[in-house]
Formats: sequence, structure tokens, C-alpha cells
Amino acid sequence: MTTAGSSNAGQAADLVEVVRYYVDKMLREVPGMKVLLLDAETTRVVSTVFSQSEILEQEVYLVERLDADKGDQLFHLKAVCFLRPTRENIARMRRELRDPRFGEYHLFFTNRVEDMRLQDLAEMDVREQVQQVQEYFGDFVALEPHHFLVPLPRPHLAMQPFSWDFGNSSDAIARMTEGVASLMLSLRRRFLIRYQRGSEICERFSQSLHHLTAIEERELFDFGNRGEPAPVLLILDRRDDPVTPLLSQWTYQAMVHELVGIALNRVDLRHVPGVKPEFAEAVLSARQDPFFRANMYSNFGDLGMAVKELVDTAGREHRSAREFQTLDQMASFIENLPDYSHQQGVTYKHVTLMSELSHAVERRGLMAVSGVEQDVACQSPSLAAHYEAVAGLVGNAGLPEADRLRLALLFALRYERDGAPQVAALLHTLGDQGVEPHRLALLRFVLKQCRADARVADIFSDRTMSSRFASLAKQHLKGVENVYTQHTPALVGLLERLARSKLPEMDYPRVDRNSSPQAPRVPRLVVVFVVGGTTYEEARAVAELNAAGEKGEGWSAGMRVVLGGTSVQNSTSFLKDLQEVMVNERYAS
Repeated sequence: MTTAGSSNAGQAADLVEVVRYYVDKMLREVPGMKVLLLDAETTRVVSTVFSQSEILEQEVYLVERLDADKGDQLFHLKAVCFLRPTRENIARMRRELRDPRFGEYHLFFTNRVEDMRLQDLAEMDVREQVQQVQEYFGDFVALEPHHFLVPLPRPHLAMQPFSWDFGNSSDAIARMTEGVASLMLSLRRRFLIRYQRGSEICERFSQSLHHLTAIEERELFDFGNRGEPAPVLLILDRRDDPVTPLLSQWTYQAMVHELVGIALNRVDLRHVPGVKPEFAEAVLSARQDPFFRANMYSNFGDLGMAVKELVDTAGREHRSAREFQTLDQMASFIENLPDYSHQQGVTYKHVTLMSELSHAVERRGLMAVSGVEQDVACQSPSLAAHYEAVAGLVGNAGLPEADRLRLALLFALRYERDGAPQVAALLHTLGDQGVEPHRLALLRFVLKQCRADARVADIFSDRTMSSRFASLAKQHLKGVENVYTQHTPALVGLLERLARSKLPEMDYPRVDRNSSPQAPRVPRLVVVFVVGGTTYEEARAVAELNAAGEKGEGWSAGMRVVLGGTSVQNSTSFLKDLQEVMVNERYAS
């Protein structure tokens, strides 16, 4: 069995290219007509970075799931099997080899395979149809070059005390360890691991990863001394910054996720009235869609102008002299075009998404809501003024309940220490409006889970005189360019302190405390893994830091950051996960 590192793509830490390199390589190594056999997780891995047409171009006759019902015998085809090396997949592969459907089997596992499991497979391969077994380290989902997932079957476990569900929590730790270890192997780096103080799951995860990479499989992870600063893996807990996933979003990718939902770069549009069947699922991939690549981080106003230009271009192609003043006019024009080129399909997709976003903003009154959210989260403390603004919106029963709850929760997080009477009044108002008790209980539970004395990050930039001064300076420099995008995720401040060698070891200790401390050196590669999920606002911030770093600008010069987590959160999914934890608390107590 051979092990493959991504020697080309890994150097630049472009995760999409890392995964594409592996899949391209395995398909090229098996010439002729073939079937691609995947499991549930590798289906996600492959479909996120390849279109169906790209796979078919590689002489792939069929793509099947290993766990699907057996089909016809096709001995003229070779099976390329890209699988996670789990107990379940080994058992399924044994059944496949006992009654084979294909002429040859080429096995590519996403991670290290235990010798015992290889022996199990060898015992069943009595016809010697397995031609090769290799390890290709792609045990993660690459959403973007700098953004990846290690999905958990039960995502709420990332925010739940370990003792409540020891078995499933242990499985979650194991899955995160396997995924991030695979990333390390694909990048051919051994990382200095640091984790957030006070987070049980971050500490357990970091210890598990350290045990694997520095003790159990030390030789596998020994890539030699490159003469450069050790790359850093920084493990964070989502609950340390609950504000970022709760805020309304106003840049394209983040806004679509918050208002419609994105799952593995795909948007379900089946609920949109009159949507054409072929566009019921929209793919938002920077690699496959140049318009999305150019505008994924654009604010809502600039996006509207870009979409109008897209429609104007389609109009010129069809010799239309019409002027489009509204989104409805644009949508009607695109829907009634006599034929669809690829570019017209792209235009239809983005007009449909823009229409959905615009309708949601208007229906939910999000401009008013978001302006107050940003003030509470970003401006200098002003309890009376912020309470007046929040109370006015919370008391407006015409606004959606979810938005009023988010506002109340953001206010409660900001003024946890000195705003208890005002928080109680907001809860009373919500209760009088008919908000169900379990929803109010969730607000209290989130405050307990994300309380100020348990947080390490200074999410409101108000803990010290220097942080308050920096916050005021940032407001002054930023001006009023966009009042809806004032917020900067706490992650940016952590990365700046890391780049300046000022990230306190007391708050973010190294997992290997026995190693001798080295002179501070700015790491060239940093992987941040957020247990409990990342956000697209954080992904945008990391992309902007990397862009500045590549140009040699600012404190991120020469440093590349990769962001990963157990999911990509929006306000709905974040609160849903915490709701699950709250329910489980009753059974644990």
C-alpha cells in the first residue's frame, strides 16, 4: 500500500486543488471505462470540487454509492473506490468482494488504514480482483481554497459537555482528529497545536490530535525541518464568539447562507415560485462560476449593480434595448429568453438569488434590524441608547420572531454584566407577544453557554483600555462606508496577535507543554479550526487577509490562513445546535 501527499497543491495550501489533485490522480491511474464508487462522505468531498461533467470526462461511466442496493454485474468496468476507512465501509467492501460486480477494484482510502482492516479485505479477495490499495488524504470537504469542513453527523456535540454523551462525543473527537490529521498529511506539515483555554472539547480534540501526530504515528507526520517557522493549528470554540453567527449579513455568499441557506456550495431553490426545474438547485462555486468568484464578497448594493450589468449583457446579446429598473423586470426578461446558453443560465441563477435576497430584506425589515444589530455589536457601550433602539424593534410584533429574538440575544450578550433589568424587560415583552417559553429559555441558555466569564475572546473590544481605543480608532478610519458591515469577527484580532507573536499562551496554550519554547517567529501557514462551525463572514475575512498577505501588505504579509470547522453556521443553525444541547441538558441532569 502506498501513501500519497499532495506535493503540488499542498505547497500553496489551496484545499480545492489538493482534493482535485487526488481525485484526478486516482482516475488517471486507472485507464479505460470505470465506475467511481463513493460513500456518503466522499460523495460530499468529490461533488463539492467537481462538476458531474468534469467527472464524466475522465472515462467515468457511472458514479455509485457503495451503500446503495447492488445493481447489475458490469465486469467490463473497473471500480475506482474512494472511501473513508471506517468499519462500516470495510464491511461493505467485503460484501462487494464476496459477490463482485466489476472486473477490477482499485481502492483509495481518504486516511490511514489499520492493518487489521486491510487483512479483513484481503481475506475476502479470493479472486484477486483488488489491483491496488492506496491512501490519498482527502478526508475533509474543501468548500474554497482556504475554507474546509470536517462534518459531524450530530453537529450539536461540538458544543455539549463530553460527559452527557460519552460515546457519541468520543466519535465526534475521533472524526475531527481524522479529518484534520488528513489535512496535515495532504499539506505535508506537522503543526504546532494551540487551543482555546477553558473549552473542554477543544482541549480533548487537541490532545487526541497531538497523541496521533506526535506519538502514535510520529514517523508518518515527520516531514523534516524546512528551516521555517512551524505552522500553527489554532483550535477555537464557536461559543467563544457567538456574535458573528447571530448577525445579519450583507455580502453575497454570507447573505445567501443567512437568508436562504447554502449546503456544500449548493442552494435549494425549489421553494421559489415559478423556478425552472433545471435551476431548482443553484451551485455557488467560485471555481465554476466567474461571476460568483468576482462578487461573492461584494456588499448588497454593489451586488445589485453587478447583477444588473449581467442582465444588460444578456439583453445586448439578444439585441434588446430595454432598460431594466427593477429585479422583477430582470427576472421576467431572463425567464422569457427563447433559449439558454450557459451564460444565460448563470444570469438566471443570480437574478433568482438576488430576487430572493431582496424580498427577504423587505419582508423582514432587515435594514432597520441590521442597523441596530451593528450598533449594539460594534459601537461604544451605550446601555440606554442601545436598549431604546432594541426595545423599539423587539416590541414590533410585525417583525419576524426569529429576528426579534436575535436582537434581544445580541443585546443580552453585550450588556450581560450591567443590563440585567433591561434584558428581563425584553424577555417580558417577547413573552407578552406570545413567544413560546422554550424559545425564551433558549435565549437564557445561550447566555449561560456563552457567558462573558467563560469567553476568552474580546468580542466587543471593550475589556481593556487599549482594546477600547483600538475599537474607536477602527470606527474612525472606517467611517460610514457601510453601516451594515461594521462588524469584524473576533477571529481577525486573534490572527493579528498571533502574527505579532502576542497571542497569550495563558489563553491559547500549546498542547505539547513539555516542549521547550522557541523564540517567537511569525508562522507562514496558520490553520484555524472552529469546533462548532465557521461562518462565511469569517471566511471572507480570511480571504481578505490572505489577499493582503500575498501582496506583502499589513500584519498578514507572508502569512497564509486556512479556516476550517465542523459546519458553516448561520443564525438559524447556530441556535438549532444550541437548542439540541439545551434539550439534552434535561436528560443529563
